[in-house]
Amino acid sequence: MRITKRSHIINYLIKLYKYKRYLEIGVRTPSCNFDKIKCKFKVGVDINPASRCRYTMTSDMFFQKISPDKMYDIIFIDALHLKDSVLKDVTNSLKHLSSGGVIVMHDCNPTSNVLQRVPKSDRKRKWNGDVWKAFAILRMTREDLNMYVVNINQGCGIVRKGKQKLFEKVKEDCLTYSFLVKKRKKLLNLVSTAQFRKKEKKRRGV
Repeated sequence: MRITKRSHIINYLIKLYKYKRYLEIGVRTPSCNFDKIKCKFKVGVDINPASRCRYTMTSDMFFQKISPDKMYDIIFIDALHLKDSVLKDVTNSLKHLSSGGVIVMHDCNPTSNVLQRVPKSDRKRKWNGDVWKAFAILRMTREDLNMYVVNINQGCGIVRKGKQKLFEKVKEDCLTYSFLVKKRKKLLNLVSTAQFRKKEKKRRGV
C-alpha cells in the first residue's frame, strides 16, 4: 500500500492491527476520508448535517452522550483546528480508546506561518490551524503517551497510551511558528512514511 494520504495511514493501521471499530471526529465531506476507511464498524461525528454523520453534534456533546464503556480501536481527529478544542478531543478520545488502540491527528505539521495562523485569514486557503500546538503541549506534559508525526498530508500525528521522553517544556506563548520551524523534527518526532511502516511493523512484531 502506497502511503500518501491520511486515509492510507488509517487503513494501514486498521489492516496491520486488525482493528474493528473506527471513530472519526470531524467528518465534514465523507468522500474526502470517511468513505475511504475500510473498517468493520465506522461512526462519524460532525456538527454539519451535510456530513451525513450518525452523530450530528459537536465532539463535546458526543463524548457526553456515549456510554463511558464505549471503546474504539482507532480514532481520527480532524474537527475544529484550534489548540484547546483539539486537546479536549484527544483527552476525551483517550478515555474511549481500546487497549492497543491508536489516535490519528490531522494537521500536525503546517508548512507555512499563514497555514497555522489563528484566526484563519483566507477562507479559500487550506488551513491547519494551531493543531500542532496541541500536539506540542502533549509532547511536553504527558509521559503516559507515545507520540510521533508522519510527514505527509499536513502531518498525521500518531498518539497511543504508553510512555515517552518529554520534550523540554516551554510557556505556551513561546509556541510560535518560528519555534516550530527551529524544533520541528524533534518536537513532532517527525518520521517519513518508510519509518512509519518500520515502526509499526516492529511494534506489531512482523
